[in-house]
Amino acid sequence: MSQTKFGAGQRVSILRSGAFSAPSGTYRIVRPLPLERGPQQYRVKNDLETFDRILDESRLEAANYD
Repeated sequence: MSQTKFGAGQRVSILRSGAFSAPSGTYRIVRPLPLERGPQQYRVKNDLETFDRILDESRLEAANYD
């Protein structure tokens, strides 16, 4: 099994580009999805939403805490 950039429970932010509609703020990695083809994907959750999102690794960055 290959190593993923983000792990379950890690906090991330979504990189904005184009017409992407999602609340700003941090998201929690629920889990990395199995890599079949294409980019690594993750199931992520924002505490303000009642559902998970599936996003490509290239759309995520580690959340910065001050």
